[in-house]
Amino acid sequence: MIVPSQAPAGGRLDRLLDSLAAQTVPHETIVIDNASPGGSVAATASRYDFTDVVALDRNAGFSEPMNIGARRSSTGTLVLLNDDCVCDAGFVERLIAPLDPGAGVVMSSGVLRDHRFPELIDSAGMELDRTLLVYDYLNGEPMSVLAEGAADPIGPSPKAGAYDRDAFLEVGGFDENLFAYWEDVDLTLKLLEAGGRCRLAPDAVGTHEHSATLGSGSKEKNYLTGFGRGYVLRKWRVASPRRVPSILARDLVVLGGQAAIDRTLSGARGRVAGWRAAEPSHEFPSRVAAEGGGSPLFRNLQRRLERRRLIAAGERDTSPGR
Repeated sequence: MIVPSQAPAGGRLDRLLDSLAAQTVPHETIVIDNASPGGSVAATASRYDFTDVVALDRNAGFSEPMNIGARRSSTGTLVLLNDDCVCDAGFVERLIAPLDPGAGVVMSSGVLRDHRFPELIDSAGMELDRTLLVYDYLNGEPMSVLAEGAADPIGPSPKAGAYDRDAFLEVGGFDENLFAYWEDVDLTLKLLEAGGRCRLAPDAVGTHEHSATLGSGSKEKNYLTGFGRGYVLRKWRVASPRRVPSILARDLVVLGGQAAIDRTLSGARGRVAGWRAAEPSHEFPSRVAAEGGGSPLFRNLQRRLERRRLIAAGERDTSPGR
């Protein structure tokens, strides 16, 4: 396992590591201390005998620490986790079970329930629409849909996903120009471009505290997600004259939601900066866009805005004086 962390706020790193200690399959867990205050992450992780701690002298975000962990790992399989997740019993064993590099299955996705509404799915991987806009697969759906034979996602979310290590490294791992967010989209596209596939592991279940690190709707998160969106649009040559109207329709709705709910336009600034930082280096993945399995545009956008509304309402309800 590879876990990047900046600070074990509220004991969440302890909770994740406690859940990993209870796993039955042998594993190594590489914890990347992203320059946490006073080395608090390293101090926490060192209490567990299965951890290997790498301390960085700066907050390197997400992509670089994950790549450091992947190169350091001695196993053939990489399990990537956020420090705001908690894994159920059997999670690791069940997550890696679908991987079959010989058959091209080099990615697998676990299922994370919403910590506020545990009967609902927070994410079961990713889905992409024809403009490569990413959505959390099955977000907001009841956990019961997993028993109905849910289809495979186009790729996993690295907050609870597994990869064949050789395949991961052969495509260069995460693009380190992406400090955080959208690096998973870029990696999935590279692995699919190389002939890989993803499988859903519906019985590998955990709980996710959505956006516990930066805060859902924060200016910083909206900037970083905007940067990633702009970067991927240019890197993967998405913005053809035919697709520009669809891109604008989607992104204006997202940005409008951020302006109305989050009171910030940092996502727009991020998109401009990400576009300028990217170099067109890959052809648009027509097959991926056609087979991405995305649900209808307005359903996805409505689902995204509803999650933002619920999170904002929850934050107000738990504010001082409430």
